[in-house]
Amino acid sequence: MKRELQVSVFLTFITLAYYLLNSLALGFLGVGFVSIPLTIFLPASILFERARPNPISRATYIFSMLWLVFLIYLLMGWALVQFIWFFMDLPWLRILAVSLAALSVSYGVFRARKIEVKCLEIPFPVERRVRFVQLSDIHLGTVRSAGFLKEVSEAVRRAEPAAVLITGDLLDGSRPVDSSFLSSLETGAPIFFVSGNHDTYSGDFRSTVSDAGIRCIDQSVIDFEGIQIIGVGYSMERHSLPAILDMLDFDGDRPALLLHHLPVDWGDARERGIDLQLSGHTHGGQFYPFNIIVGLMFPFLRGLYSDSGRFLYVSEGTGTWGPPVRLGSSCEVTVIDLVPAKADSNDGRI
Repeated sequence: MKRELQVSVFLTFITLAYYLLNSLALGFLGVGFVSIPLTIFLPASILFERARPNPISRATYIFSMLWLVFLIYLLMGWALVQFIWFFMDLPWLRILAVSLAALSVSYGVFRARKIEVKCLEIPFPVERRVRFVQLSDIHLGTVRSAGFLKEVSEAVRRAEPAAVLITGDLLDGSRPVDSSFLSSLETGAPIFFVSGNHDTYSGDFRSTVSDAGIRCIDQSVIDFEGIQIIGVGYSMERHSLPAILDMLDFDGDRPALLLHHLPVDWGDARERGIDLQLSGHTHGGQFYPFNIIVGLMFPFLRGLYSDSGRFLYVSEGTGTWGPPVRLGSSCEVTVIDLVPAKADSNDGRI
């Protein structure tokens, strides 16, 4: 019941916001009368994709998401050209605004199709180099399909990691996904997974990933290559990480690597002996102007952060959520080499 209420509230909010954008943008173009039918496409496709997914609902969902981004950039472009030309109402200015919006969306879709392999070396209290691949926010569902997962798998296999670490939102929750769908993720290495918020929208996600040979390590600790890999799954309670870590049985004096979907509470993790925290969730803002908004919500937006010889890495995400658009960010597969840290005479760290 709680989940159904959340979906209802989300659909109501996004429908009203979508209608407002349609009305403003299409009114500017002089075709405001099509605002209502275009608005209905989005909530209808969301409902069908969750209940009875089919090729038409999938195509409508993707179109609606791209149309949403187009509307945002159309309004931004209109504001820009009006500012430059002092609010002159000239037909070619409308054409310019539409063209800028269409080009932005097209380039964003192109960027979202490309998978970038990012390579890092992180000092870590190990005796020899250990290589991991981090995947995060793949969002398998309506937009990201088995074909995309095969591309990801090929990039992972080329890296030849000791293990693959998935930091949440493997599933999108937009449509049902079964374990056979996940069979395309063939990496040749063990896969460890912690849940993100979207995984919890997907029903019994733990059985789904387990049946696909992926090990869910929510709220547990495993020993791998002499490293304690600590998994903390998604929780609705804000700032729950410290309490969960306190309940888990790990040794803060031994090498410790934390998988946690949200890039938050890093200070609490460091205090408890976590040497490296791997997170995702932010998508690096995914596309302008939301990178600004997301950056205000999550100060650790993307990339590598360090403090006193301990590290946090925030992935921009392997897939996308909602619109398959990337502007100012990239879809990444992260190759992380943990290399022996040089001892410091004071605290044994770099």
